[in-house]
Amino acid sequence: MKLPDGSILMVTDENGVRHAYDANYARQYYLRTRKLKGRKKGTSPDAGLPRNSRVRSSLQPKKNPAVRARQRQALAARIKTLESKLNKLEAKIRQRAQEDRESAKEAAKPASAAEKRKKAKESEKYRDKNKQKLANKAKQASGDKKKPGTSKTSTEDLKKLATKVKGQIAVAKQRLAAL
Repeated sequence: MKLPDGSILMVTDENGVRHAYDANYARQYYLRTRKLKGRKKGTSPDAGLPRNSRVRSSLQPKKNPAVRARQRQALAARIKTLESKLNKLEAKIRQRAQEDRESAKEAAKPASAAEKRKKAKESEKYRDKNKQKLANKAKQASGDKKKPGTSKTSTEDLKKLATKVKGQIAVAKQRLAAL
C-alpha cells in the first residue's frame, strides 16, 4: 500500500518480519485470530444492583438509621395521602360517569310537542325578563376564549389527574423500597 508521499507502508507480522502492508492478508489474519469476549459477570461486589444504585452507594456515606426511619415515615405518610386522594378521584370519576350516562339518557328521550311549547314559553319569558343580563353575557362570551359550562372538570381531566397520582404513588413506593 502506497502512502501519499509515495513510500510503501511497512508492517511487522506476528513473527516479527517486516513486509509491505496487504489489506487482504490483514483481513484474513483478523478472521483467523479473532476471539470475541463477552462481559464477565460478577466481577464487582455491586454487580447485582442497578448502575445508579452502585454509583450512589459508593459515593455517598451511609445514612444515620434515625434519619432513614424519619424518611420512611414521611414517605409512608405521603403514600397514604396520595392513595386517599386517588380514592377520592376515582369516586368522583365514577360519580361523573354516572351523571354523564343519566344526562345522555335524558338527552336521548324525544320531547313531546307539549313539552316543546312549554320550554319555548319559559325561555321567552326568561329572555323578556333578563334582556340586559343576557346582553352582558353575550358580550363577555365574545371576549372570552372559554366555552360556557366548562367550569366543571371533565371525566377525561379527572382520569388524567388520577393517572398522574398513580405515577406519584409508584415513585414514592420505589423511594420507600430504596431506603
